[in-house]
Amino acid sequence: MKSKLFKRLSIMAVLVLAMLVFSQVLWLRQQLEQEKQGFTSKVESSLYGIINFHALQGYSTPNPTKPDVATVSLKETPNKEINKDTSEVLGKFDISTKKYIPSFALGKLIEASFTDISLSNENFQLKVVDSLFQHNFFEIEKIRAYRMQLQEKDLAIDSLYIGKEMGKAWINSPSTLHVRLPLGTKGTYVFTACFQLKTFPFLREMVYSIGISALAVILVAIFMLWLLWAFQQQVAHLQWRERAVSGIVHDLKSPLSYVYTLIDYLAGKEQQPAMQQQLRNASNNVSKLIHKMEILLTLFRAKKKKIILECVPCNLAQMCRDLLSELELVYQDKQAECKLSISENLDIHVDPLYFEATLRNLLDNAFKYSDACAKLEIKAIREQKQLHICIADSGKGIPQKEQRKIFQEFYRADNNSKGHGIGLAFTQQIVKAHKGRIRLESKLGKGSTFCIVLPEKVII
Repeated sequence: MKSKLFKRLSIMAVLVLAMLVFSQVLWLRQQLEQEKQGFTSKVESSLYGIINFHALQGYSTPNPTKPDVATVSLKETPNKEINKDTSEVLGKFDISTKKYIPSFALGKLIEASFTDISLSNENFQLKVVDSLFQHNFFEIEKIRAYRMQLQEKDLAIDSLYIGKEMGKAWINSPSTLHVRLPLGTKGTYVFTACFQLKTFPFLREMVYSIGISALAVILVAIFMLWLLWAFQQQVAHLQWRERAVSGIVHDLKSPLSYVYTLIDYLAGKEQQPAMQQQLRNASNNVSKLIHKMEILLTLFRAKKKKIILECVPCNLAQMCRDLLSELELVYQDKQAECKLSISENLDIHVDPLYFEATLRNLLDNAFKYSDACAKLEIKAIREQKQLHICIADSGKGIPQKEQRKIFQEFYRADNNSKGHGIGLAFTQQIVKAHKGRIRLESKLGKGSTFCIVLPEKVII
């Protein structure tokens, strides 16, 4: 059982770690995609500026003394020549003022006009664009290879390839960026480019994010391994405790059998009826105790550790009187005043052995934690199709913060508390087996009241 459970938990831990690693990888891919999209915008912006700069050289007046300098002269038109266009036509673009053109910019229109002239004069050269791109794009180290093309009506009229030739497959690769820039004002010419990127430079920029992500995965893995180890230790401890209790219960059977036989023998020799009755009662209690030990040993051997009830009709008032008679003798120093408010004809359908153990635990606690001249009351009330069996004492009460914990196994309010913290946990287990519940009402200095709430169907 232990190995199967531990194996299942180990599989679950591996699955959780796998999901965590997968989520981190997915997040990393999304981050890389965002980085590439940002890089694409930078490439497009740079190429757009370089192309327009190159087109400007095709329009400008050449200067033999300064071949690398483009000179553009802008002259103001005299007022008297406003209606006479005496300048050379640089470019023409018809604009309808009745409909707004989104993203319209006069500067772009002028740049497009320059490009028209450069293309018509065949002064637009990709090798110049490539030279400008290589010398002015500061993140060129992130590009492994690229191809540039100048197309006229979807036909390539100029092209170049930079880098190691890798075939056509890389064009459709996820690590390839595609740029398409329309040129001029007529839509005839298009500049296209494909850039194959290096992945490592992007990962290098994300080293901190990757490091934190990896550290988080490692810490979660260590934490889950620690939890599995702690769980294994806890299971081993519980199994040791179960074996110890089982062994003690088994070893107690022999001396109790001897005590039972001796008490029964003494009862047969006793002449006084009162003492004989007390010995008979003691013999019956030892017999019940031996029977409970047999049940406990059966539970330890069972796989599911469930309580199996054998319910029969029981008179509640008589059961409580028998318990009070026994406990008043045990706690003679308490000088308890007990009040029983239960109808004599109230019979309930319960397991007598287990239910008597439940009442015994509650009454024993009521005696044990009450001061001298203790006052106890046991009553049974029918309410809302339920039977409420309440046991009230005059003890010191239980603090509010402790009330939710007292039904936990092996819990004690403090080290000075009597007992081992088993009785109430076992009591709650028995009540639940009878399809009922147990609740507590307590105030400091005013005692406590434990109520067993059973379904009405237990009433005969």
